[in-house]
Amino acid sequence: MAYVSQGFKLLVGSLSGVGMTNLWLLDSTDAIATVNTSNYVSDGYKKGARQGDIVLVRTRTSTMTGAVTAVHICWVIDEATGTDTLGVDLTDGLAVTATDTD
Repeated sequence: MAYVSQGFKLLVGSLSGVGMTNLWLLDSTDAIATVNTSNYVSDGYKKGARQGDIVLVRTRTSTMTGAVTAVHICWVIDEATGTDTLGVDLTDGLAVTATDTD
């Protein structure tokens, strides 16, 4: 499936102004290997994502409201990507381990 712009949302904006980190949420049905390719978030820069911003990536089943199958913590490594310079590139991401021993 392709990137869905509505799945990329600002969770917490910088509280101290310029130069501070924003926190974003990206819901996607694509695997992290697809999500972390350059310009996957093709409108991220346009939406305000900047280098160093943190992005929580929730991989979901076949629908955007489906069950969460993986969570990764990424950050914006490159901004103004794509021929239109409106996208961003995310790091490979750190997988959040899913354990539930009860």
